[in-house]
Amino acid sequence: MRKGILAATTLAIFLVFSFGAAWSQTSGEAGRDTFRLTHIESFEPFAVVENGTSKGLTVDILTEALARVGFKVVFAAQPQEKEQEMVLKGEADGLSFFAINAERKKSFDFSDPYLMTGGALFVKSPAPPCNSLKGLDGRTVATPLKGPLAGYIKKNFPEVRVFTDVKDYKSTLQAVLDRKADAAALNTQVGAVLARGSFPGKFSLPEKGFLEIPIGVAVAKGKNGDFLARFNKGLEAIMADGTYDRIIAKWGVPATTKPPKE
Repeated sequence: MRKGILAATTLAIFLVFSFGAAWSQTSGEAGRDTFRLTHIESFEPFAVVENGTSKGLTVDILTEALARVGFKVVFAAQPQEKEQEMVLKGEADGLSFFAINAERKKSFDFSDPYLMTGGALFVKSPAPPCNSLKGLDGRTVATPLKGPLAGYIKKNFPEVRVFTDVKDYKSTLQAVLDRKADAAALNTQVGAVLARGSFPGKFSLPEKGFLEIPIGVAVAKGKNGDFLARFNKGLEAIMADGTYDRIIAKWGVPATTKPPKE
């Protein structure tokens, strides 16, 4: 009995020190080859957890880019409201999907943009693609009230009627088919994947978004600068050899997902 207790205690101590050492290897920048990045719990097609594994457009792009420069990445799905705090407290090394803007640059350093997202318009086929809100004065655009696009449209295009009596993206697209709206304003990539999957052939997909937002990897300001620099090199490599194009084709998102060359 005493031998069993001793063995169990020895094992417990071994596990504590083993996992503590493995975790500490990712707590400082020098000599590191593995980084911990968070992503929103369920944000298809960018990132989603299936059977305990993170998958998605963002996951594929970051994994491939970092592999080119000898880095591994561990993804952790987190509630959106907790992501920033985890990075600023050092509980994670970075956010895998974070919109780049001047306000956020006060607290975070960013990689080069690795994709463009934002808002796009989806109209019923066979109408031609609609890429701009200009010219929609007096017409109706459907979009969820809780999303960011309703406020943007009301502020910047006050002559466009905004229909928000929809509960989600699918019902927003359905509102267009039911002639309650002339177009649906949705996230560029999420809308494209949903339109193709749930309403095949019924929508003309946008060629570009009416609102374009650059997305990058974000780390706490002043930390992990070498990681960002090497990620940028890896990103450049997969864009140059066609890997990036194959990834966005795999996930069925528009070609405009790819950031323009500076």
